[in-house]
Amino acid sequence: MSERAPASSERHAPWQRWQMGELQREARNEAAPRERDPVQEARRREQFQRQAELKALRENVMREAREEGYRAGFEAGRSEGHVQGLEEGRQEAQRELQQRTREVVAPLKPLAEQFAEALAGIDDDIAGDLVELALSAGYQLAGDALKARPRQVLELVKALLHTEPPLIGQQRLWLHPQDHRLVEEHLGSELAAAGWKLQPDDQLTRGGCRVTSANGELDATWEARWEAVKSQVRRRRTAAAHHGGSDNDRGNDRHDNDA
Repeated sequence: MSERAPASSERHAPWQRWQMGELQREARNEAAPRERDPVQEARRREQFQRQAELKALRENVMREAREEGYRAGFEAGRSEGHVQGLEEGRQEAQRELQQRTREVVAPLKPLAEQFAEALAGIDDDIAGDLVELALSAGYQLAGDALKARPRQVLELVKALLHTEPPLIGQQRLWLHPQDHRLVEEHLGSELAAAGWKLQPDDQLTRGGCRVTSANGELDATWEARWEAVKSQVRRRRTAAAHHGGSDNDRGNDRHDNDA
């Protein structure tokens, strides 16, 4: 393939010597920066600054959110752990208390059984002493109650006034002088309407009285009523002991028959 022959104008153009500086000048001309618009440059800087501020703001918000989430999670975890720890500690303390209670009570069980057996074996004399002691304490307590409530004698007099059959003929109500004034103040008209006369008696204990009439007498003194209470308690104790002995005899008979 043949090469293209140079054109006639190229062949006849005057010859020039090539210089290195011409290329350098052309390169410097091409590399020279263009002159920028000041308004656009200011807008560009302002936009860049806003973007930087927005970026910094986003980073700050994200950092605070992470820190807040960390704190919230830490507090929640600590609170939950605290509650769980308290509950576990309470359960452990309760288990330990139950264990120690069992250890303390265990030796007492045979003692309690022996004490029950000893009580079951107390004879009638000791039981009678206990009953008398209880009656003595009850007498003291009842006396204290009368002192605290002296108006109880009014209820007693009302009950005697309506006793059936009624006392007939020259009814006289004998009372301690202090009770005499109290009854006369509150029940004087009612007693007078029934034909009863009030009589003071400094030999009587407060809280009790006597009623006399032509056909009989009612002893409602404090001492007489207390003796009635003691007699009733003793009769019940005797009946209970007799009933318990009968049950034991029947039990022994059944045991002998089984044997």
